[in-house]
Amino acid sequence: MIHIVSLRKAVLAGILGALAWEAVLRLLLLAGVPLADIIRMLGLLVAPHGPVWAWWLAGLTLHTVVGIIWAVFYAYVFWSRFQWRPVWQGLAFALIPAALAILVVYPQLPLMQASAEVANTNPWRLMTAVTWHERAGLLLGHLVFGAVLGALYTHPVGYPVDRGPELPLRPARRRRRAAPVLPPRPENAFMFATGIECSYPTIEGGRWRRDQMAASGHYRHWEEDIDLCVDVGVSHLRYGPPLHLTYLGPDRYDWSFTDLVMARIRQSGVTPIVDLCHFGLPTWLGDFQNPAVPEALSAYATAFARRYRWVRFYTPVNEMYVCAKLSALHGVWNEQRRDERAFLTAVRHLARASTLTMRAILRERGDAVFINSESGELYQAASPDPEIVRIADFENERRFLALDLLYAHPVSELMRGYLRDNGMPDEEYAWFMGQATPRRAVLGVDYYLWNEQLIDTQGRPQALGELFGWYVVANQYWERYRRPMMHTETNNVDAREGARWLWRQWHNIQLIQRAGVPVVGFTWYSLTDQVDWDIGLARALGRVNPVGLFDLNRDPRAVAQAYRRLVESFGDDPEIRDCPALAELLR
Repeated sequence: MIHIVSLRKAVLAGILGALAWEAVLRLLLLAGVPLADIIRMLGLLVAPHGPVWAWWLAGLTLHTVVGIIWAVFYAYVFWSRFQWRPVWQGLAFALIPAALAILVVYPQLPLMQASAEVANTNPWRLMTAVTWHERAGLLLGHLVFGAVLGALYTHPVGYPVDRGPELPLRPARRRRRAAPVLPPRPENAFMFATGIECSYPTIEGGRWRRDQMAASGHYRHWEEDIDLCVDVGVSHLRYGPPLHLTYLGPDRYDWSFTDLVMARIRQSGVTPIVDLCHFGLPTWLGDFQNPAVPEALSAYATAFARRYRWVRFYTPVNEMYVCAKLSALHGVWNEQRRDERAFLTAVRHLARASTLTMRAILRERGDAVFINSESGELYQAASPDPEIVRIADFENERRFLALDLLYAHPVSELMRGYLRDNGMPDEEYAWFMGQATPRRAVLGVDYYLWNEQLIDTQGRPQALGELFGWYVVANQYWERYRRPMMHTETNNVDAREGARWLWRQWHNIQLIQRAGVPVVGFTWYSLTDQVDWDIGLARALGRVNPVGLFDLNRDPRAVAQAYRRLVESFGDDPEIRDCPALAELLR
């Protein structure tokens, strides 16, 4: 697996690890402990007849360079291979250079200082010449180095919440060609889309920000990323400006980066579907337990819609159910809670935020279109055991909860009791049920390999893979809400399977359209590879997930070629070029 490496952190860890080694062992040597003095041995190679300060400085420099090399090797090869605490991982790694030093390098250092041109010796004699005290010193030094290295080289991606990245106001590369522009398409044409993965939740008690735009390099390559959308031929781009870096406080905004990107998107001819809240919040708002979140996001939506009046398509809050589940039920992100009441509180706030956000945008642009993207889930019982069946049935109802509140769809008596038991007043439920859903609201159903789950005999969900497929799952959402639909996210974690997965999803769309379900668009998510989504962003490991149309070097994957071919092959189909469902939605 490819990793993102922080060279700056690796070099710093290597330097400090080498200095810590010297500090600890120098004190022991000065105290009379007979240990190996690796600094002296290295220094005398460079300054054999120099004063103490000369050989010490030369030896320390060589030792530090070696420390940097080992630290970079650790970052690229060893880091995150094991689910151990960082210090223990560093200590385990240190045994590798320690073995080389004790068995190979240190025994041969005296040969480099020998006065004779020919040495009459053998490996056994060299190794046995090293005393046990020297071996102990080498082992201790490496363990000190490893402990410092493990402690310092962590979090190669993300950043502390109080220190956001410097957003570049110029692209990373100088453009070598004219900015590509998408050829005009009919307004009613089926929406072929991709997206810039823009999640920004916090982990580790709210101290560390998982910013996917930073991890994927979008802040540096934003101009090139938009060019790639044009090259593939997609008509729409799901794009979420970094809320946490833009919304600085009540009535305080920094639009500098967003202005540049939105201007280029507008110039490109690609239509943006703007994600206003994608799994995270600005630090000043805290987390999704905060009752001020809905009104605050509504104010942000108003400011955004006023500034970019040309934008028509919005996703007010992305995947409300997933956001609440991972934040407040599974304890992975943001508030990192693990209880039903916290989960329901997050759902209530997210659904209210989405409702108020749509209302705020409509006040600024009455013909706005909303793509309410949600994870399409399905649960199966592994056995006829009544308890296992009960859990599966409950989860199959709970998956709809956020959308039920958003679309004013009455919940079952079972779920109504669940709402009351976990803190939702009847008055608040009545408020949701009294809201009028905007006419131009599209139900987006996302689908991945893990969306279908089996409740095993222990009552725990296990990913099933693609058992029934998007057609069956999406049809259940259609039967419940009867709203125009869009396939709003999909990809495959195996890049070799990407093209085949793309076509399977497309055939699911064709099948459900033939069944009479109005589908207005399809999305391969995302444009580029993602980072650490194989572990749900739970830890900042830097693992690159090869799910994008392009890798992080912006080189195309096979699925990019397949998507381009799909768009070209079906773009002139009458039902695609003039999509009846989209024409009805936009009228």
